[in-house]
Amino acid sequence: MTALPDLTSDCSQCAALCCVGLTLDKGDLFSFDKPAGTPCPNLDGHLCSCHDKLDEIGNRGCVLYECAGAGQRVTQMRFNGESWRDDPTLLPAMIRDFERLKPLHERMKQLIEAENITLSDALEVERQRLLRKCARLWADTTTLASDYEQFLSDLAQHARA
Repeated sequence: MTALPDLTSDCSQCAALCCVGLTLDKGDLFSFDKPAGTPCPNLDGHLCSCHDKLDEIGNRGCVLYECAGAGQRVTQMRFNGESWRDDPTLLPAMIRDFERLKPLHERMKQLIEAENITLSDALEVERQRLLRKCARLWADTTTLASDYEQFLSDLAQHARA
């Protein structure tokens, strides 16, 4: 089987792509508004200056957020550890790649979790095929999205049976 990327966030290997790329809307999860593409005001280099008190300052959304390893994969594998901090011209491409890769990592996590379900032989073959395909890609494709939706539909039907 194709080696799977690490699907757990490692902020020390990332260029704070979530802290720059995501939109934050003031409300229950965030204490301020921040447009996508703008660094969070709490960033210190590539790390959060208030990470240990995010909950108490009203940024529970940051605590709950998990990129499934997409941030470090983009930073380390696509950009060889380079950062938008050192070369601001990299930021649009880094954010684009992060936005494209994160859904694939989320799907891989779901497909791995499906291993805990007793699947038919055909579903297991399809689960493994989709995992291999997701691990190879850097962006979702129409074909993959369609295949994944079909797998979920087949899985739901299998669960009802």
